[in-house]
Amino acid sequence: MEKSVNTQIWRLAWPMILSNLTIPLLGLVDTAILGHLPEAHYLGAAAVGSIIFNMLFWTFAFLRMGTTGLGAQAAGAGDNETLQLLLWQSLSLAAVLGLLLLALQQPLFE
Repeated sequence: MEKSVNTQIWRLAWPMILSNLTIPLLGLVDTAILGHLPEAHYLGAAAVGSIIFNMLFWTFAFLRMGTTGLGAQAAGAGDNETLQLLLWQSLSLAAVLGLLLLALQQPLFE
C-alpha cells in the first residue's frame, strides 16, 4: 500500500520538479554561451536578464502555489463548480497581472 502511494506522489511530483529545475538552467545556458564572446558586457546583460526573469517567475509563483492547493481541495471534494470558478479566477488574475506588467514595462526599465 505505501509503495503505491509513493508511486502516485512521485507520478504527480516529477513534472513540477522538472519545471522548477529548468528555470535556472535558462540563465546557465545563456551564461555558458555568452561567456565565449570577447566582450564582457554581453555576459553582464545576460546575467541581469536572467536575474530579472527569475525574479518575475518566482514573484508570481504565489498564483501557481495557491491555485494548486485550492484546486486539490476542490478536486478531493469532487466540487467541479469550485474548480471551474478557481480556474477562471486564476486565469483572470494572471491576465490582469500580465497586462499590468506589459503596461508598466517602459516606466520600470527607465
